[in-house]
Amino acid sequence: MRLTHRTPLWSGLILTSLLLSAQSVTANPFFTGRFDGLIGGPLDDRPFAIYWNPARLDREGGAIDLHLGGIARQGTYTRTLPEDATDDERAVNAGHATTSALGLLPSLAGQWGVALGEWRLGFGAGLYIARAGTADWDRHPDAPAEYPGAYDGPQRWGALSTSMLLPNAALAVALGRGPFSAGVSVNRVRASLSTTKAANPIDKTDDLLTPDGDIKEGRIFLDNAVGDGYHIGAGVALNYPRFQVGVAWRQPVTYELKGTAYILAGAEETTASAGIELQVAGSTLASVGVHLTEDLRARLEYEYQQWSIMDQQRIVNVSDGSELLLLERQFNDTNAYRVRFDYRAHEALQLHTGISFEEGATSEAYHEPGLAEHDQVEGGVGLTYVISNRLEVHASFMWQHFFDREVNESAQKPSTNGSYTDNRQYLATQLLWRWGAGSVDSDTTQGGEK
Repeated sequence: MRLTHRTPLWSGLILTSLLLSAQSVTANPFFTGRFDGLIGGPLDDRPFAIYWNPARLDREGGAIDLHLGGIARQGTYTRTLPEDATDDERAVNAGHATTSALGLLPSLAGQWGVALGEWRLGFGAGLYIARAGTADWDRHPDAPAEYPGAYDGPQRWGALSTSMLLPNAALAVALGRGPFSAGVSVNRVRASLSTTKAANPIDKTDDLLTPDGDIKEGRIFLDNAVGDGYHIGAGVALNYPRFQVGVAWRQPVTYELKGTAYILAGAEETTASAGIELQVAGSTLASVGVHLTEDLRARLEYEYQQWSIMDQQRIVNVSDGSELLLLERQFNDTNAYRVRFDYRAHEALQLHTGISFEEGATSEAYHEPGLAEHDQVEGGVGLTYVISNRLEVHASFMWQHFFDREVNESAQKPSTNGSYTDNRQYLATQLLWRWGAGSVDSDTTQGGEK
């Protein structure tokens, strides 16, 4: 980073940015939970039903499911300024920024079920990561050296870099009789968040200099804010040979995180014990599966997410409650619609495909390069291969495209007007091992009655 004054804080930010760029990358809501790929959803009766719908854990026998998810992202932001902006302001605060990265996330789930007369009792346990990632933007080494903040690029007023990890440890139980089953899960989460942003905390502008001619731009770096939380999930299911219904609900949760904030305002550095709230939406997910033929099943799915829970994020000084930085979110609740097909091409081989549309949580006025998403479409293909009556593998590839967005009347301070693009790809791979009464066979992979 080219600076007119080097400090430990600036050096720390450089190191942190390098570390973040080596990790997996997504953006808000940082959703990475593609467990079981195109099979995943409220009708899924594999061990990751602990996430999708715990009611489907009532299957007899035991199983272990190992998931490895590959993630890639490509995003751009071109910041625009008012027509009366000076040449210096355009050179420092406008221009084009890009972000891209690759990452891998592992998860593990298991289930075990037993018949008790006419009843079925099932249990599940899992360690999984449904929300995680980093966003780290490219740097601008040719930016004017007299304005050191310009090195970080025009997106720095939204977010220079962000890293978040929400690992879940979950337990679940399900009870079924006949075609009906119900279940509940309890999840413990150890949440962590780090973020860096350019800031003029007094007037919240992107002005370059104070009236005295000093560099005005500063930084705030929230380092490794962590906190624990719990949330529950619940679901019900009906499972007939040619018709299935599943409904699942997840509780909204707000994590209270505490870490260290490093603040650079002009030439002054301060450090504070800091807190921030991290809100994660609750959701309701419903799916209907219909066998159009003996070998072809269609699944229709709807999801509602309560993202209006995230209106603002305030980084505060824990010692006195004073506000260090206000992050405006003003998210909207969202709806998603998905259509998927499962085709049994052979006794041991199934093919899957699907397409979905999901509304973005971020309104145009509050869109910014950090935690923000526009409306999106996603398509994918996958396959499941039964190696034996104990072992099967699954792989799905999904491409997620966010519609390009042009922001002209930003309500953020400083303004985040400009154009945005975003594309992400997911490769979900699964290795499933079953034993006992729940061994793999071609009927159960179609989701029919067991």
